[in-house]
Amino acid sequence: MRVLFVVWPVQAHFYPQIPLAWALQGAGHEVCVASHPDLADTITAAGLSAVPLGKDTGIPALATIGEYVTGEDQRAALADRLSIAPAERAYPWDMYSSYYVPEIRIFHPEGATPQDVNPGADDLVRFAQGWQPDLVLWEGVWLAAAVAARSCGAAHARSLWAPDYLGWGRARHLAAGLADPLAELVGPVAERYGVPVDPELLLGQWSIDPTPTEVPRLTDVRTVPVRRVPSTGATALPGWLHPKPERPRVALTLGASMRNYMINKPLISAMLDMMDGLDIEVVATFNEAQLEGQRVPDNVRTIDYIPLTQLLPTCSAIVHHGAGGTMSAATAHRVPQLIEMDGLEAHLYAPYVTGRGAGLTIDHQKDSTSEMRKQLLRLVEEPSFQVGADALHADWLALPAPADIVPTLERLTAQFRHRS
Repeated sequence: MRVLFVVWPVQAHFYPQIPLAWALQGAGHEVCVASHPDLADTITAAGLSAVPLGKDTGIPALATIGEYVTGEDQRAALADRLSIAPAERAYPWDMYSSYYVPEIRIFHPEGATPQDVNPGADDLVRFAQGWQPDLVLWEGVWLAAAVAARSCGAAHARSLWAPDYLGWGRARHLAAGLADPLAELVGPVAERYGVPVDPELLLGQWSIDPTPTEVPRLTDVRTVPVRRVPSTGATALPGWLHPKPERPRVALTLGASMRNYMINKPLISAMLDMMDGLDIEVVATFNEAQLEGQRVPDNVRTIDYIPLTQLLPTCSAIVHHGAGGTMSAATAHRVPQLIEMDGLEAHLYAPYVTGRGAGLTIDHQKDSTSEMRKQLLRLVEEPSFQVGADALHADWLALPAPADIVPTLERLTAQFRHRS
């Protein structure tokens, strides 16, 4: 069968799709990935065929994302309309309102009409009608992919890379008696191509979900669970990496979003200060913008980029911001985790990691440097955390691998595909 992936155009969204795309190719299926032209080189570097959308017709540049970010006053007003109390305005509200609302508006503009040109959607529909995929696997923020699937009779499902924040936000709107936000945004494109708007169009015929079984779900949609296999790009192995370090090696990362959109200088300073003077070797994946004006301790090696899949096998612990991708990479490599609670997803994943005895938490806004150092040293020195990391790894292995779900996707595609 032919399978079309449609992904929002940043590496952190694309990388989680690579293992499943390769599993489908390995099973003999044709696969291609549609996204913004800026992601085409990353897609082809992963050995997958890229479909650049809107290349010649003015699809918004990723550099314009700041124009779509929801301001604090707007977020507060929306929270009031959704009856989200101030005490609830953390996870998952922060993820929904800070990331997903602006992301979906970039390619589904508010106030659009069916007559308006939508380069991403129009190119996507044209490609789908020409290539005739059997299955479209789409990221929830690119709703036009479901329209493209319907327009050519393909089965379609959301391929989630994180919990179902859009489904959660939609449910809060409906519970508050407000209009369906997803239906309003995709409505003009759907009308343009004669596709009816219904819950299946908005949420997929099913959803592929990499969330660990023990982590609370945000919605109750039909899912196909899958193991989140870490895929973080590749680079030439640096010469210093594989000689066994003389001291315990600790990875320090704050994720791709922190690098690109939310450089938190006080947080970075706190993390570097925590490492100062400890008898450990730290590898911090910080770029030039993050390091500007920072004092880097002697025991910290900074590197702009190294895939976690290369770094973590050499580490005794990792310090990170609590996002699902980093948590999963650490889990896959059996590395104990110290989670900074300032991260937007930390309140979801930290209880799971600490509950299995695989890690500890810190909060740079509340904890002293001395307290944070004690937590890190416990993680490195106490054997119980390695036992917990092994238990977390066993949970991970219990989920089906991407190759394991290919027969399920074949069966569901045959069930839901509608050819005229």
